[in-house]
Amino acid sequence: MAEPIEPPPRGIRLATIGSIPVYLGWSWLLLGVIIIVIIGPGTAARFGAVTGYAIAAVYALALLLSVLAHEAAHAVAARAFGHTVHRVVADLWGGHTAFDASHGTARSAATIAIVGPLTNGVIAALAFGGVVLSGSDVVVTLLSGVAFVNGALALFNLLPGLPLDGGQVVESLIWAATGDQSRARVIAGWAGRVLVVVIVLAIIGVPLARGATPDLSITLWTALIGAFLWSGATSAIAQGEALGTLRGLDVATVLEPAAAIRDDRPLTELTSLRALPVVVDAAGTPIGLIDHDALRSVPPGAVASTPVSAVTTPAPAAWTTELRPGSEALDLVRAFQSSGSSIVAVTSDGQLHGVARAARVNAALSRT
Repeated sequence: MAEPIEPPPRGIRLATIGSIPVYLGWSWLLLGVIIIVIIGPGTAARFGAVTGYAIAAVYALALLLSVLAHEAAHAVAARAFGHTVHRVVADLWGGHTAFDASHGTARSAATIAIVGPLTNGVIAALAFGGVVLSGSDVVVTLLSGVAFVNGALALFNLLPGLPLDGGQVVESLIWAATGDQSRARVIAGWAGRVLVVVIVLAIIGVPLARGATPDLSITLWTALIGAFLWSGATSAIAQGEALGTLRGLDVATVLEPAAAIRDDRPLTELTSLRALPVVVDAAGTPIGLIDHDALRSVPPGAVASTPVSAVTTPAPAAWTTELRPGSEALDLVRAFQSSGSSIVAVTSDGQLHGVARAARVNAALSRT
């Protein structure tokens, strides 16, 4: 389900690529330090302190670039399907691409999801090829790290449960088979929860059952990653259930009659309307509502010569929604979220069809 666009993340704005801002979250810097601390001692013992820790720093940079390549692939695919991409972010948990998938399909969702891991797979293959061809120990060490990081990213993200890319593919396949995106998201979310249980049992539970003590650092990382995945899976289940509720809403029952009036018409024409006046432009696009305080302040003698635009309160951007069969309720809620308005103008074939108020929609949803 579409959610309100969040403010830009805290961190560093690295670049703007094709109007898409790319951010480095402050939390990623912590991950970079952890990587250097973990890898540095081993490479320092082999190549010397300066070279060894430089290699560890390059490892951290390689991970960042690998994550950004993964997310860039998502962004390019999303744009190819006509979605608006808001930003790309790299952070402690890897990264994410924020885009509006409101008009997506099962096919587009699966494609956008799969290109990320595939990109990492290609990078891993190229790096491995460099390992085979190189004769330098330092270069081999660096390329081996790049190959390992990208291979691990590709395989991990292909695991079949939300919020991972593999979970999005599972959702898309079920969505395509059943035609029910809400049920597909719930199932893929539960698959994500099952995945967490399997990972924890495999990494922590099995060694304990055998009488061994799991490594503390591995246990901590497993717990952190498991918590992140569980949270994402739980959020996906909640979104799927909310989407199912929206699918049960009959938009026709919450619409109120509205009458279009051109912004260049005189105020005298308001008296002939028998429904809520909605101000439209020359093309018939709803642009605002009547400000009744301003209307009352117009002198009686000036009513015939005053245009409707003089007493119009401009509506916020994105306050209109076009009726699309099968997605009316979802589009209506998105309009409320995007505009922040308590009233939304509903159009059909570009012309005013009626209005919906948030309070009435919420009441209808509570009964669904």
